[in-house]
Formats: sequence, structure tokens, C-alpha cells
Amino acid sequence: MKINFTKKEYQTLVEMLLVGDWIIRSHEEGPQAETEPYNALRKKVLSHYKEMGMEGDIRYDAQDDEYYESAEYEARAAYARFLGEYDERMFWSQLADRLAARDLAADAAATGTVLSEQQRFVRHFEIVDGYEQEFAENDLENLRLVSEPTSRRH
Repeated sequence: MKINFTKKEYQTLVEMLLVGDWIIRSHEEGPQAETEPYNALRKKVLSHYKEMGMEGDIRYDAQDDEYYESAEYEARAAYARFLGEYDERMFWSQLADRLAARDLAADAAATGTVLSEQQRFVRHFEIVDGYEQEFAENDLENLRLVSEPTSRRH
């Protein structure tokens, strides 16, 4: 199969690959076999950077056999903003979700009440909504750690 891209389409595809690569591999401490197919495809697409007019944006390091974005490209590319927005939304969403799960479990343990799956689902999202409203209004201002394990205190 052969797919033809305009230079603009290729540049958009590169941004999408960089976003996907960030999500998949940014937290790896070293190469992992399960993410190698993604990395190989990323490299295959990026190998066409010169012919697609991205010489100043992407560079190839033969010693590492790796492609890198230039700092200038990262600063102006839209994908960096999308990653920031994604990280921000995920932070608040996961914080509210995890606090709600904690509170729901604590309520069940304290009252001995067993909720149906549907009741748990509804109650969980009621608690999430409360946290989301709190965070929207006050950010982290009212969030406090009540107790801390002794082994973590310094």
C-alpha cells in the first residue's frame, strides 16, 4: 500500500505521532519490547522529514538512530499545547476520580452499606461532581493532607 501525503498532511501526521509517542513512551525508563512497534513506525514516518520540508524541525542522530524535534519546533508546534491541555484535564479528572473512589470505599466501610453496581456508579459520579466543582472554584487551595505515614516524613 502506498499513501501520498501533502507536506502539510505529513506535518500534521508528524504532530499526531509525537503526541502518541509522548503518551506511549514518555515515562519509559528504557526501551520496552511492547512499545517498539510504535517506535519503529514513528521512525519510519520521520525518516521522510527532509523530503517533506521539515529539515529545521526534525533532526536525525545516526549514533542513537533516533529522530528529535528541534527546540524551535517544539515551541511553535500546536501539539505541545494539546499535550499540556491533556495533562491538565487528566490531572483533575484522575484526582477527582481517585478521591471519589476512596470516599466511596470509606463510606461503605464505615456504614457497612452494600450498594448495587448501579448505586455505586451513581454515587461515585455524584462524589466526582462535587470534587470537580470544588477544584473548579478553589483549585488545590482547600486540599490538605490530614495524616502522613511516618516513613515519609523528613
